[in-house]
Amino acid sequence: MKAIFRSIIFCLTLLIGLTACDDKHVKMPSTGGLDHAEKLIEGVYVGTWSSTNTATGETTTATGTVTFSSNDELGNNVVGITIISDDTKAVNLGAKSDTSACNVSKLSSDVLSFWNVYSLNPFGFTFTGKVTPEGEATLNFETSVVKNHKQTIFNVEFVGHKQ
Repeated sequence: MKAIFRSIIFCLTLLIGLTACDDKHVKMPSTGGLDHAEKLIEGVYVGTWSSTNTATGETTTATGTVTFSSNDELGNNVVGITIISDDTKAVNLGAKSDTSACNVSKLSSDVLSFWNVYSLNPFGFTFTGKVTPEGEATLNFETSVVKNHKQTIFNVEFVGHKQ
């Protein structure tokens, strides 16, 4: 008798669960049109690179640029990024390549947020940043430099304005 009641309760629970998951009642909200954030961020940003040694706290600076270039082959909300330090002895960016790609998104505050969290990208590290509606760009990442078999970690930041 107990087995029959358990079977009935199990079947009812299964029926209610399957009915609740039938996707008939789910309405996806409209996402709106494409914002083309890759076109909005496009341009050259000139500013200052600063590199802080995490072990000693010593900070060095150099001028440089960050360039965003859109390419239709990359698709919506993906942009090419190029980073250049004018004085690589003062601020070594530690990148394996000068150019990579990143995701970009326009936030409700009109700030353009960009990132690449895939550490195997051409730079060799993950990075994040933003561009304000006024055209001020910031970019942050952590890089490791090996010199004479000694690894040093640097926090690198760029602050610049669109030209």
